[in-house]
Amino acid sequence: MIDEPRDVDCHTVIERLYEFLDGELDDDRAAQVRHHLERCAKCLGLSNFEASYIAFLEARARGQGAPPDLKRRILNQLLLGDDSANE
Repeated sequence: MIDEPRDVDCHTVIERLYEFLDGELDDDRAAQVRHHLERCAKCLGLSNFEASYIAFLEARARGQGAPPDLKRRILNQLLLGDDSANE
């Protein structure tokens, strides 16, 4: 006999959605979210939108790197505490 995943509500699914989409949930929680999405059109629509948005952001991040001057200024800020970027 296969156990059905425990039912979770929309609020719980929304709280766990990004972890679910990133594959960061354990098997039981991922199954709960997946089970809910199979039965809730509203949450499925939100999940599809968010997955598309994440894919868009990842594609944009791969397509364009930051300009070298910006990278240098950020590194200076992080590594040296150089405050000259604010001048």
